[in-house]
Amino acid sequence: MKDEERKKFEDELLSAKNLEAIGVLAGGIAHDFNNMLFVIMGNINMAQLKIEEDHQAQRHLIEAEKACLRAKDLTQKFITFSSGGSPLKRHVSMRELVSSVASLVLSGSITTSEIKAPTDLWEVEVDENQMRLVFTSLLENAGEAMSRGGVISISAENVEISEIGAEGIGPNVGRYVKVVISDEGMGIPEENMPNIFDPYFSTKYRGSRKGMGFGLTIAHSVIKKHNGHIKVESIPGKGTIVSVLIPASAQKGGAPAAGRPHARVSRKRILVMEDEEMLRDLIQTMLEHLGYEVNAALDGEGAVELYSEALEADRDFDAVILDLTVKVGMDGREAVRKLLYLNPKLRVIVSSGNASDPIMNDYTNYGFCDVLKKPYDLEDLRAALGRVLGR
Repeated sequence: MKDEERKKFEDELLSAKNLEAIGVLAGGIAHDFNNMLFVIMGNINMAQLKIEEDHQAQRHLIEAEKACLRAKDLTQKFITFSSGGSPLKRHVSMRELVSSVASLVLSGSITTSEIKAPTDLWEVEVDENQMRLVFTSLLENAGEAMSRGGVISISAENVEISEIGAEGIGPNVGRYVKVVISDEGMGIPEENMPNIFDPYFSTKYRGSRKGMGFGLTIAHSVIKKHNGHIKVESIPGKGTIVSVLIPASAQKGGAPAAGRPHARVSRKRILVMEDEEMLRDLIQTMLEHLGYEVNAALDGEGAVELYSEALEADRDFDAVILDLTVKVGMDGREAVRKLLYLNPKLRVIVSSGNASDPIMNDYTNYGFCDVLKKPYDLEDLRAALGRVLGR
């Protein structure tokens, strides 16, 4: 390896380690912030239900709710960027995904897109929501670089990597789908290229859009989690080319696996385990508003004890909602094993603000029937219980 290549590799490795460290911090902050958002959003929902629709306070509550939803979107970006956790993958047509994102992002814009992709493009197995976030960011950046309009060229092709280092992919060889997005914008100055994946780095005027500069960081993180590769090339004054390589699926796509069937039930008793008192009280209030009878525990041991007592009294619970992580005591992953030992058919929902935990993306393999990602609102809670109770 030449000295120049070695230096480039060392710089990329250092950058990756720095991003990973920032990701750990971002994930921890997002988890705690999600819990606070949950309390704020939940209480806004409950307040809206207790006052008349034409009350002047409704307008203020609606604005507060909108702000919470924007904050929720920001924490989701931090969670996507944070290290740890596997994407929730399914078979996806990259051709259709990129085309639909381009139509949405460039709708009503003076910038248009030109897409070239073969009909036999290989399928990929990706987290569709995360991948949409990637191409949304890349196309928004391309559009902003072409303030006077123009055409963004998007191409996709099947690529087979058979040699280490080919396409800048590093040690992985195999089949990939390559997507290239080219613009004819202002380009990126050479001195800024080493910093383009750093969080909130941006040479653009922020103005009313403060907070830009996180898009490429998210893209880098998501592509890395999918064992892919992203490369940015730019010539100032001529434009930028972004190349994305995603491993092709090993098999043809099929219909998603059917979930566990759930019988229709008539009873409405819910057991909740949540260690944060404010959250526990709020969840109980929300469930009671929905018409359920609720018992609550602050840790897994308490939940198992309450469930055992209910079985002995022949007053089984219809569903259980378990917090995944607790500060002290038995957590959700251990509690669900003990509960399913008592009743293998028990319907258990996992709840957490830490969406990067593997259980949140693969909950059925851990014994859970459904998932509630904090912060969730009253309708999210109603929908999750409707699914597991078959109503």
